[in-house]
Amino acid sequence: MKYTTLLMDADDTIFDFPKCEYNALKNTLESFGLVFSDRIHENFSEINSALWKKFEMNRITRSELRVRRFSELLKKCFEGFENAELLADKYVDMLALEAIFIDGAEQALENLGRHYEIYIITNGLKKVQYSRFEISDIYRFIKGHFISDEHEVQKPQKEFFDTVLENINEKDKSRVLVVGDSLTSDMQGGRNAGLDTCLYDPKDKVSMPHELCDFKIKKLEDIMTL
Repeated sequence: MKYTTLLMDADDTIFDFPKCEYNALKNTLESFGLVFSDRIHENFSEINSALWKKFEMNRITRSELRVRRFSELLKKCFEGFENAELLADKYVDMLALEAIFIDGAEQALENLGRHYEIYIITNGLKKVQYSRFEISDIYRFIKGHFISDEHEVQKPQKEFFDTVLENINEKDKSRVLVVGDSLTSDMQGGRNAGLDTCLYDPKDKVSMPHELCDFKIKKLEDIMTL
């Protein structure tokens, strides 16, 4: 077996982030007496995704992202409520309680853990991720985790992956595989660090071959067939 070690993204690879985000936003808005709807969630999701892309490119800071997603949502969907900071704090608390696995991910991790050392690599907030890791008991399957919030550098920057490689057991880079759903974060980050990459693409949106991906899978357990 060529690979001994998997560096796996968390959200949209292991955790069902759209469901987690939906529940957290609903609970946040309703706790302040604000109306929640699928349309409002769609607006928030678009705003949040765009800001995370800017964060990956070092165009905004993590603290700016945290509040700005709500200031933009308030401008677009609400009138008369101006305290985005309150919403931002509450949302982080609510998201920390949401640890929903993607269908099949829990069993896949159990199976993969018998053959590989698994490390989580994530740009998520450490307060959120630590809570979700505990709730989901993901520690059963993983050797360790790297949260960019703790290292002051994020995916896809090479420095983040350099830190990861310095602190995992496998020292041969050719035996380490990056697995994630994002071309701009996971796949580009893997390339920046000189690592092989595997895109998790359950809806088959990305055509292969692709310059950033060595492999593509629709289900996590397909890693075993690479």
